[in-house]
Amino acid sequence: MTATPAKAGTVVEEAGKGFQASDLALIAVFAALMAVFALIPPIFTVGAIPFSLAMIIVLLAPLVLGSIRGGASMALYILVGVAGLPVFAGGASGPAKLIGPSGGYLVGYIACGLICGAIMTALVRRRPGRRVLPVLLCLIAVVGVGVVHVFGVAWFMVGPLHLTLGKAIATTAVFLPWDILKAVLAGLLATAVFLAYPRLMPRPRNSAK
Repeated sequence: MTATPAKAGTVVEEAGKGFQASDLALIAVFAALMAVFALIPPIFTVGAIPFSLAMIIVLLAPLVLGSIRGGASMALYILVGVAGLPVFAGGASGPAKLIGPSGGYLVGYIACGLICGAIMTALVRRRPGRRVLPVLLCLIAVVGVGVVHVFGVAWFMVGPLHLTLGKAIATTAVFLPWDILKAVLAGLLATAVFLAYPRLMPRPRNSAK
């Protein structure tokens, strides 16, 4: 049986056709979700670094939107915040946040979107089984946590804090267990989205065009 082609503008298709209106809408939706979650008061802080629930959206975006759109949603969120809207953690805004102590994490959000979205697209195109899919998505989200923290550690060392490698790792390690829990939650949420709306999944490469 010939596979049914997905609609143009499918949100996880990494084609070079440019963004459709539906793609732009979903990018904007995830950027808005990011802003909402970032404005939820942090559970705790370590020095100047807040523990934000926004990581759930950081990880969910590439799992649902794919690489380009996932990265674009995070870039849009950061651009809006740098432009002056109070969408960063604690209601902060402006370019100072990007070059402040937590600036590395913000850049890591975009890298997470690009890297994890690409991994998701490559693996989900193979149509893993219903039992494998949530495990796969959770593992990809855990990779995303690693990507974000690598950028965070790097900026701790070369940014305004000028920490040693050991101190930078110790600072970010406090958040790792909680972020891994968020990764599991993001993976389960993405699984629920794909099971409810299977047309959002990337098309298999051998599907009809």
